[in-house]
Amino acid sequence: MMNRRSLLSGVGGALTGAALANFSLPFAAYADDATSLPFANGDRPLARYRGKRPLIRLTTRPPQLETPFAVFNEDVITPNDAFFVRYHLADIPLSIDPDAFRIEVKGKVDRPLSLSLTDLKTGFEPVEIVAVNQCSGNSR
Repeated sequence: MMNRRSLLSGVGGALTGAALANFSLPFAAYADDATSLPFANGDRPLARYRGKRPLIRLTTRPPQLETPFAVFNEDVITPNDAFFVRYHLADIPLSIDPDAFRIEVKGKVDRPLSLSLTDLKTGFEPVEIVAVNQCSGNSR
């Protein structure tokens, strides 16, 4: 027999389930699969972060992700969505105010700079280069 307590408990459980179904972590939604690494590295879990395909998860906070070996067979240039992630600070910005955001170049420079996002987008000629970027923390 259904009583008020059972009804409220059931409705509360259903609402909680619905809320959790739509909940996503700000940085990672874990993929269900893993990848097997050669050598003695074994199976590693994969994680999918916003803007990234599934990458090998080393740590969650701070996020450290490695590119799966299979990506290196796709092309000589690693695409951005498969590029490794190293973030060593505890405070990870979730969003910025584009109108207030500034980047500063200072220290041992001849002329310190403070640039807005608009300055960065319009004040320089776009240049595209191919470069090697190796993280010293890369376990391979």
